[in-house]
Amino acid sequence: MRREVTPGSWNRHETPFALLAVLATLALPVTGQVAQVGPEMGPYEVRLERSHFVEMRDGVRLSTDLYFPKGTDHPVGTVLVRTPYDKSSAMYRGEGFSMARFFASHGFVFAVQDKRGKYESHGRYLTTDGDIEDGDDTLNWIAAQPWSNGNVGMMGCSYPGFTTMMAAQSLNPNLVAIIPQAAAMATGSMGGRYSYLWRRGGTVNLSMAMWHSMAGSKVFYRPPPDLSREEFLEIVDHFDPKPQSMNAESMTDPAQFERFKQAFLELPFIDILEDFDAPPNDWRLMTSLELDDPWWDERGYLSDDARVDVPALHINSWRDYGVAETFLHFNHFRENAVSRSARENQYVIIAPTSHCTSETVSENTMVGELNVGDARFDYWGTYVRWYDRWLNGNENALADMPHVQYYNVGANEWRSADQWPLPDTEYRRYYLSSDQGANSRFGDGRLLTEPEPDGRDSDVYVYDPATPFTTYSALTGRDLDVWNGAFDRRELESRNDVLIYSTEALEEAVDVTGPMKAVLYVSSSAVDTDLDLTLVDVFPDGRAMGVYEGTLRLRHREGFDRKVLMEPGEIYEVEVDLNVTSNTFLKGHKIRLEIASSRYPNHDRNLNTGGNNYDESEGIVATNVIHHTEEHPSHLLLPVIPPSQ
Repeated sequence: MRREVTPGSWNRHETPFALLAVLATLALPVTGQVAQVGPEMGPYEVRLERSHFVEMRDGVRLSTDLYFPKGTDHPVGTVLVRTPYDKSSAMYRGEGFSMARFFASHGFVFAVQDKRGKYESHGRYLTTDGDIEDGDDTLNWIAAQPWSNGNVGMMGCSYPGFTTMMAAQSLNPNLVAIIPQAAAMATGSMGGRYSYLWRRGGTVNLSMAMWHSMAGSKVFYRPPPDLSREEFLEIVDHFDPKPQSMNAESMTDPAQFERFKQAFLELPFIDILEDFDAPPNDWRLMTSLELDDPWWDERGYLSDDARVDVPALHINSWRDYGVAETFLHFNHFRENAVSRSARENQYVIIAPTSHCTSETVSENTMVGELNVGDARFDYWGTYVRWYDRWLNGNENALADMPHVQYYNVGANEWRSADQWPLPDTEYRRYYLSSDQGANSRFGDGRLLTEPEPDGRDSDVYVYDPATPFTTYSALTGRDLDVWNGAFDRRELESRNDVLIYSTEALEEAVDVTGPMKAVLYVSSSAVDTDLDLTLVDVFPDGRAMGVYEGTLRLRHREGFDRKVLMEPGEIYEVEVDLNVTSNTFLKGHKIRLEIASSRYPNHDRNLNTGGNNYDESEGIVATNVIHHTEEHPSHLLLPVIPPSQ
């Protein structure tokens, strides 16, 4: 039986990090399988028990809904989601397909809990706070119930993925398996990344101002905390605890989004929400914190010392902002988990889509403007088998599942491996060169597999924070950033403040799969500026389709735990992390690198002063230079998989 999922069946608040294109209502195509099946409901009818109040160690009570499979005559395993996005949303209580009813229909108890201080749960809300302890207490409560067999699994996408990763650090013995989906926001200093919720390369993701105004409220109206559950249920349907500004429609309202586009240009950017009808939130706090502030560690963000002991199925997509962090988590758990069982049971699946949309793949999967082919995958069946293995003890449920499964765009096929990066990866250098200059796509910037002794010594562009390089199309108003999908960037590449370097048309396909970076020799007239790089696949018809990007605020070129300003005019060797991808550049295509110094409105503009940036109202113009000589061989470093692999 095939079950169609309607566009309204998912809560749009579950995709808070993406901009408008990703925040739109999601439809889940669920046609039959080369690789995708379902999501088919299981044999059990489902019974809901609303609003159980689970008491935490400090006495705060967190409201939890329980979905039971009817007719089970023995204790069963539980799948738990802890969310700041309303446990009563259609994602769980929807009349069509819902995540809660799906798992309960397959014989599991499904528990979904409002995070501390959110919706029906009591306590004080502080963004990303308290999830290790609250997760630990909730796991203990579930395991002690007569309907529980003592085995609990957790899962969730984005913020619920964060709560899953935090609970994993409690080392609670009742947590026997997790499925963290797009959970990069859990990454702190681990691997030197200092990602912290939405920091990228030392910058601040401005779309999180939208999130705080619409989903980040610290204040909810609710009945007195001493009501019994029975008393609460008598009145709960007579009130709405959330502020009026917090609704799914406002997150996809074009007029509201236009207001934010304008607000993102206002300075200082810490004041973005001053003119919005936003409830009390943590935007100002979390925007002003330095990357090395102890506050982050106190919240439990993942560091290199993070201890876990749980099998994990890591889920993400190539267009997610944090797919590199997903592989970081996978390898850290695989190498450092306490037990051998946990170390040996780490898996990762990467779709070609964007944030929290892995399950939307179809036989004609569109990623932005690019059809990447039949990317169907049996996600929901895999999730059921995963929990059947760990919650029910069915040792044959996973049946030789590869540890790494990923979709290669270009070849348009699913592939598998047992480690990441892939074995026998060849790291190929593409050297930057030009004759007349690489400014815009009308210049002659080149990527060469060997250094070129002739040509210009450098390319120069001017970055003015008052008129930043933007991913927005002036023709259509669409955001063409790579996090939203693959879009033709030729309009963006027409600006003179972006440098463009391209290979000749490829004589054979080049499979780029793995971590990427650029090594650039840079000088500037300013003491601080940004580098914003984009890898692009240029098609024979001229389309320049973005693949992935990397950002670095140059004050952090020696590490995100320190700030080292530049001497104007001095040349610095700088590594820019371009994250990870799996993209085959086909024969006749070109590999392209864009270099700019902003990515408005994706993150805050560097005002080039070397100051705090978040509280400054005036910027200065920076003249930035990319050097490419024998002494300063700026190059792109790509992980190329030999055809034999």
